Amino acid sequence: MQFSSEQQASDENTPSVSLWVLAKQSIELGRLVAKNPSADPELLRELVSSNDKTICEEVVSNPNTPTDVLLSLAELFPQQFLLNPVFPLLLLENPNLPIEISYWTLLKLLEQDEVPELFLANAATHRNTEILYAIARHRKTPETVLEQIAIRNKYDVRLGLCIAKRRDVTERILLKLAEHKSARLPLYLAKHPKTPSSVLEKLADNKDLDWHVRIKIQKAIARNSQTSLSVLEKLAGEHIKVKQAVARRRHLPISLIVQLAMDYQIHSMRVLCENLSIPGSLLLQLTDHPEFRVRQMVAWHPNTPVEVLEKWANESELRKGVAYNSSTPAEILAQLAADDDDQIQASVAQNPSTPAIVLEQLANNPIHDLLLAKHPNTPLAVLEIVIERLAMDQRLSVRKYVAKHPRTPAKILTQWAKKNPELHPWIAQNPNTPTDILEELLQKSLLEVREAVAQNPNTASGILLQLSKDRQPKVRQSVAKNPHTPGHILESLTIDLYCGTILSQNPNTPATALERLAARSGIYDLFLVRHPNILPRTLVKVLERLARNLSSSIRIYVARHPCTPQHILEELSQDKEMAVRQVALRKLNK
Repeated sequence: MQFSSEQQASDENTPSVSLWVLAKQSIELGRLVAKNPSADPELLRELVSSNDKTICEEVVSNPNTPTDVLLSLAELFPQQFLLNPVFPLLLLENPNLPIEISYWTLLKLLEQDEVPELFLANAATHRNTEILYAIARHRKTPETVLEQIAIRNKYDVRLGLCIAKRRDVTERILLKLAEHKSARLPLYLAKHPKTPSSVLEKLADNKDLDWHVRIKIQKAIARNSQTSLSVLEKLAGEHIKVKQAVARRRHLPISLIVQLAMDYQIHSMRVLCENLSIPGSLLLQLTDHPEFRVRQMVAWHPNTPVEVLEKWANESELRKGVAYNSSTPAEILAQLAADDDDQIQASVAQNPSTPAIVLEQLANNPIHDLLLAKHPNTPLAVLEIVIERLAMDQRLSVRKYVAKHPRTPAKILTQWAKKNPELHPWIAQNPNTPTDILEELLQKSLLEVREAVAQNPNTASGILLQLSKDRQPKVRQSVAKNPHTPGHILESLTIDLYCGTILSQNPNTPATALERLAARSGIYDLFLVRHPNILPRTLVKVLERLARNLSSSIRIYVARHPCTPQHILEELSQDKEMAVRQVALRKLNK
């Protein structure tokens, strides 16, 4: 029976000499010979010189291919190289193979989904951090290899974060990562909602880190839902910022609430009163507590039952707390406002729930004027009287407050502008200050005055134009920040390097100005892509530039952006980073 040339080229029993002849007859036959497991190694080497992609791919898959040829083609056909039956033997013969092959070839191999664990383990001894990064994120990397990488690279934040972010990361590895010498990794673990309590406990006891970093980590642990009660009790004795974080946690046990209520700093700052997750039923259990600080905290807390507040409104030591409580009924606040004790009246004046009629009653006592001026419920007629009285106060701090209060009459501001130069910076901030007074204040040429006038929403466009040319960057920046600055002035400031970042975030910046900013080598790109006024063509240019950014997180942001066009997504779907490719492909599929 006569076999065709194609059948002979594919047949394993075809003599080697015949395969040589067939391979040279045509590219198609050469491809079949390259696939034949009986092909001579030298013939396979010869076939590679044809530069046909299909032939090269078949040669890489052939177990007879010489090792040097396999390695030279592994970068182009990494999957075929790994699937070649001879690959495990190569690895056993030479455990250092991952170290000896070229950098780019190794990276390509590590990007494949199916990589032998032995290969990953041997490659983990590589010195290059990019190689280690690829191993750390590979789904097939064994736990023992990840642990070795974590131990040997205690200063590499990127590598540590890569391991910590793995979905299959174990508690054992996280305990090793908790010993990391940088700040970012322990802080990440302290914040992560799935970090085991044993790891959080180890992080809380870490004394090797900088003091400021320790405080940040302890605050994060205090907020973490996985933190055990024993660790929280320890943290409740740490720095005030850490104690505050503990006091604001949800579902605090009664023992910890009592411990925090007894703490002088937490008590004086009334931090527990801000924790609205503490239920009224639990507060009710504490109404008979022997410690006064605990009962006082209950009197302050807005979740305390009304019947308790009504009862304590008649108890001398707890009346002040009831007067401060935002849940106290209006009729009880009116009763307490009539009390002869100025401190109780002051607590009523500070209570955000105090109604206008009660505040009007408190206005009879000028000692509470500053509190009434700050209260949102103070009637306008009462506020005008209070402001007039405060304007006669001789304390500089009070006069500064009045000078910038939006309800201060223009006549008072005008008088002070002429007689009280120490108040000029605050008068210049006030939206009630007349335009002619603002112009007069500018003649004093004080930096803080010019800065305040530049921010004032009442400043005329002519003055803003003048200030946009000021010699001091802070003044020009204030003009750029002013929500009432006309578009043509904002556009003129685009040439000012000090104002670019502010202009790229000002919602009133016109599209033409944004286009100029976009031409500045990508300095403001991350702000521009979020700006409501940016033109579509400018947005595409900015997204194209960000798609080539060195940071993979920024490229992922571009892939997720709702306005990213298809051609950019297609480019990102070929990105060197797997995470970027995945996001871009998901977006393209949608």
